[in-house]
Amino acid sequence: MLRALDGRELAANWFDARIDARRGVVVLNAATGFPQTFYFKLADYLAERGYDTLVYDYRGMGQSAPRRLAGEAARMSDWGLLDMPAALDAAAQRAQGLPVVTLGHSIGGQFLGLLRNHALARAHVQIATSVGYWRWEAAPFKYLAWWFWRVHGPLLIALKGYVPTGGGWAGLPLPRGVFAEWRRWCLRPEHFGPDLVTYLSANVFAEIRAPVLTVAFTDDPIATRRTVEGINRFFPNVARESRWYSPADAGVKRIGHEGFFSSKHRETLWRPVVDWIDARLGVAA
Repeated sequence: MLRALDGRELAANWFDARIDARRGVVVLNAATGFPQTFYFKLADYLAERGYDTLVYDYRGMGQSAPRRLAGEAARMSDWGLLDMPAALDAAAQRAQGLPVVTLGHSIGGQFLGLLRNHALARAHVQIATSVGYWRWEAAPFKYLAWWFWRVHGPLLIALKGYVPTGGGWAGLPLPRGVFAEWRRWCLRPEHFGPDLVTYLSANVFAEIRAPVLTVAFTDDPIATRRTVEGINRFFPNVARESRWYSPADAGVKRIGHEGFFSSKHRETLWRPVVDWIDARLGVAA
């Protein structure tokens, strides 16, 4: 169990490092609609490489969701303002002086800029992280996204009070406030930009100067070259390294938005990322 900054209890699991000399601690911040279990295999690999690893479900998602989702009051930004900072605090406490790293998938990488305690981490990895503006995504996916934002999602919110799994949405059910905020960001090219001077004005995007590794994929219809560039502009001062992989680079037919987390990529994709973490932290490979 993980306690968010406002006291909310979140379902969480630790994967203990499986070598005698622990190298550090990694926090895995999930993408929208993905349960913590989706990341267990990567967490186990990180543990194998010497990193205690924390995986958890944001409020309103997976095992952290209430039985009656229509009554869930969470907004998506609560994940970055209340849940992710608490996970980073827990990782720093667990580390006992060892270095801490964040690894964010999609929104889990975007919200790095909302972590006021970001300095607790020595380095950050962003996997398939981008803005979500639908027009900049790849066809035909972007037309499905338009349908989801304009028709499917609003209709289900009106009928059920949340967006259930199915009917074109393959992720976990989405609470009303999560969908509404996400929808607003994905329907405008500025993404959450205008909100950074209003209710998200305590953001720290420009303060972050730590090393950041961006990992993206040429067949990802969401994190395209343009949408990845869009999120990178929000982080003007990081020491960024960007790596783009094609399916052929990994010896597969598809990677897409979520394929990185398949264990088939232990050697082709996971190892280079953890090697980068080792190098940034100055630990032996």
